[in-house]
Amino acid sequence: MDLLSALHSFVRVAATGSFSAVSRETGASQPTISRHIALLEAHYGTTLFARTTRSLMMTEDGRSLLPHAYELLEILETAETVLGRRRASVSGLVRLGVTTAFGLCLTNRIKDLLDRHPDLSVELIMRDGFGDLVEEGLDLAIRVGEIAEGSLIARKLGAVHRSLVISPRHFTPRSPLKHPNDLTGEPCVVFTYGGGRQDWHFFNTEGEESVVAPAAVFRANSSEAALHAVQAGVGVGLLPEFQVRHLVEAGELAEVIPGWKVPPMPLYAVHTGPRTLPLRTRTVLDFLIEISSDVLTPT
Repeated sequence: MDLLSALHSFVRVAATGSFSAVSRETGASQPTISRHIALLEAHYGTTLFARTTRSLMMTEDGRSLLPHAYELLEILETAETVLGRRRASVSGLVRLGVTTAFGLCLTNRIKDLLDRHPDLSVELIMRDGFGDLVEEGLDLAIRVGEIAEGSLIARKLGAVHRSLVISPRHFTPRSPLKHPNDLTGEPCVVFTYGGGRQDWHFFNTEGEESVVAPAAVFRANSSEAALHAVQAGVGVGLLPEFQVRHLVEAGELAEVIPGWKVPPMPLYAVHTGPRTLPLRTRTVLDFLIEISSDVLTPT
């Protein structure tokens, strides 16, 4: 079993690029992680990582070993499941990074998960921005948009559709909003997903397209702040549909420019590996998949 423990440490060091990060996430001491890697290097008669005082780089032999290590650990995980040796109860802490809007939807449903698994606990780290999973010690994270980091393992949850809305009680447009061009001169609330220009791209069922540069009188990197600004009548806002659905149904917000939509954005749950997750993390991921079918609009 020492070799298996060493292989597990190896794949985590490969994923995180840090002995100390693996030590923190596993609870094993850093010297123990170092001994695991040394055991593998002695067993295979090679060097798996090139170490300096400032960096840790995987060698060619390390890269060759990595897929085989993943495969072996996944086979063992499957065998444990089939033979029933895994603990019956789901327990432990799962740290989950989420966007604000999705995190609030999840919070409204989280009791269902915790009622099913009383020994499970979940910590939400909520923010509308992308952080580093390893540095933040996250087991899972929600990402909006395509995944650029090749080191992340992603599971698509669905697509985020967005709605163009106003507060009918507190905001009156200068003219009826029937076409994207009618937004010209209207004050807009822009939820920023990052830096740079924030154009709004529209299309309709006839295949027409329109690109609008919103006159942003208010910008926020928080979807909740943007929503509150729209509710207060600051301007027209483009917000996640699942975030504003109940407000539209209640008449507190109204959708404008009917017949025109903006392209949906994919929503993913991501982690750093291995592909076979601990039972507690897999349970949370399965719950995210479950609620996404209700929260997200079908593509």
